[in-house]
Amino acid sequence: MKYSPFLLLFFCFSLSSGLFAQSGPVGEWKAMIPADDKGNMMPMHVSIKADNTYAIDFGGDGTVEIKGVYSEKDGQLIIQDNEGSECTGKGVYTYEVTADGLTMTKVSDECEGRGGPEGKMELSRG
Repeated sequence: MKYSPFLLLFFCFSLSSGLFAQSGPVGEWKAMIPADDKGNMMPMHVSIKADNTYAIDFGGDGTVEIKGVYSEKDGQLIIQDNEGSECTGKGVYTYEVTADGLTMTKVSDECEGRGGPEGKMELSRG
């Protein structure tokens, strides 16, 4: 069986593009977070876009409560809420993207509580 060089080149490009896309934080993410101090949980949806913006929907009702911007530097994400949040300080997080999710671990954050009580946000694809 003979394969076209164009077809092989297309396959290699498609494969490498898919792997590159998984290495960055861009995508749709979700997690369950505490809703109150009684142990109730609620969904949180995070949309991270290629234009270096993000949007957060608490409760999964389709309403964006927080918008922000991010940048990547030296394997870290620098995030900054710019709409809907009481704190607009910067947060620095290391991150890891797997086939199943995104884990962000706090290095420093000017906004108290944003990284959760343990300083780690674990999100699944959503």
